[in-house]
Amino acid sequence: MRDLELLAVLAACCLLACAGSPSDDEASRAAGAPAAGADAPAPRNPMLSNGLCPLVHCDAYQTDAFAVRGPELPSRTLGDAEVDLFWGSPISGGVLDVTYPGGATVFWVPKVDRIWKLGLDENLRLVLLAELLLPSGPKYPAHSGELMKTWIEELDALPFASEAYRAKAGYWRDYQLEALHAYYAVVDADGVLYVGGRDRIVAYADAEPGNPRSPIVKRGELVFDPSQMNGGPPILIGLNATFDGTLVAASLDGTLIAVDRALTRAVYQRFPGERFWNSIAVDEQGGVYAVSDDRLHKLVWTGQGFSVRTEDGAWSEPYEAGEYDSSMRGSRGSGTTPTLLGSERDRDQFVLIADAANVNNLVLYWRDAIPADWEQLEGTPTRRIAGKAPVDYGRSDVTDSYSENSPVALGYGAAIANNRPRNRMPLHLDNQLWISDPSVAPVGVQKFAWDPKRRRFGTAWVRPDLSVPSSTPAIAIENRQLVGVTVHDGVWALESLDWDTGATRALYTLGASQRFNPIQLSMQLMANGDPIFSTFGGVLHLAIGAPTP
Repeated sequence: MRDLELLAVLAACCLLACAGSPSDDEASRAAGAPAAGADAPAPRNPMLSNGLCPLVHCDAYQTDAFAVRGPELPSRTLGDAEVDLFWGSPISGGVLDVTYPGGATVFWVPKVDRIWKLGLDENLRLVLLAELLLPSGPKYPAHSGELMKTWIEELDALPFASEAYRAKAGYWRDYQLEALHAYYAVVDADGVLYVGGRDRIVAYADAEPGNPRSPIVKRGELVFDPSQMNGGPPILIGLNATFDGTLVAASLDGTLIAVDRALTRAVYQRFPGERFWNSIAVDEQGGVYAVSDDRLHKLVWTGQGFSVRTEDGAWSEPYEAGEYDSSMRGSRGSGTTPTLLGSERDRDQFVLIADAANVNNLVLYWRDAIPADWEQLEGTPTRRIAGKAPVDYGRSDVTDSYSENSPVALGYGAAIANNRPRNRMPLHLDNQLWISDPSVAPVGVQKFAWDPKRRRFGTAWVRPDLSVPSSTPAIAIENRQLVGVTVHDGVWALESLDWDTGATRALYTLGASQRFNPIQLSMQLMANGDPIFSTFGGVLHLAIGAPTP
């Protein structure tokens, strides 16, 4: 989400006082000491693919953290040798990878109008391995790579401020609704792709199992039963999988649905009067975390159904919503998928969301039993809240902030970017095509951390100068980088920050073209640290990681 000669912006990182103090572990890492505490990646779900990113946000905890080294080349403007754009239609919930028995890495890419399998050739450039075209909707035909390339060139030739630019971009206004036909997806341990198809889950697989170049076939589908839901059309808005391999979907109408991978059985859990706008996090013990438009829920998957019983560890808590939630956000509530902090081996384990206050807060909840000696925080409605900190990007004059992209997390730290355009326009797809306009691009990145010694949650660092307007960044764990798509004076770039201080390590300039716009999607990293992610132009792979044999 997120100038040409503006190299490595090293903004002073504001360390805020009191609740915003960094933990001892954060301070020791900033000073070069070895990491202490729980900075391991989220546990791998054995029922999902062996790749680095088998689902949106890439792991069951929804952390977007990768156990790889991020790019370490010096700042530069990237050229054709490093910018590998595979042209195609916009919108994909991920570039979901799996390694085949012979060692080949395949990227499954679900799109509105097609399903792709992409691979890397001998020059490590993206190539098409197989494609399955999907039926086109009544308004939007299939969009080929050639069509997209020409269309974007025509758009880029128009000035941001012109009515002609707005009118041309307006073609895509409703395309994000089409994306619900093929967006949220997971790849399971057998290499089968499950895609949320609005009112159903559809499975796609290789016609020849084990062959990366095999044609793609539709294996089956399960259509949701509206009679077991809350009324209104089912609209799948999130997808994950439990550690026993059961698919878990969230529907906009306020229903959670568990589906077996054979697509023969569904279990429904209704939340009357609520709606889901975000995806789901899952833990190893069967905990399922879903945030509705006014509550955060923990359910427990028993293997046969959902439990909402407190005796089984389930709970439900309200969160704050301000008047702007209805007047500016359509009463959608939280804009973030729940993110889990702390693993099984850690004493403290949490679930994190941004609430819907006028100035969003990051709110940290105890995931399981609340410690017996924990005293309820002043100004909070429940003892379950372990911390609450304003997402204000270090500015005292902020009157509203909004986080549409989820926080990314490593250990007890979590970072989030500002998604509120300066002109407060709604984030429809056509508007996102000029979110890089300097007069529009939202500014601010903020990292928060839990201090397990002081048992406090607050700001660790803030970058009030930095714009990551249109994507969820990624964390490269091995060299402690935060990697995201930024904007400087209308120019897109890939930027790496030091996870512990927020300082820019490197800036890789891409260009002003909207072909580089990630359209609110998630950054991913390959095993050698190369970034790869969906953009408005297709799938973008940047060859800037470690050399690969």
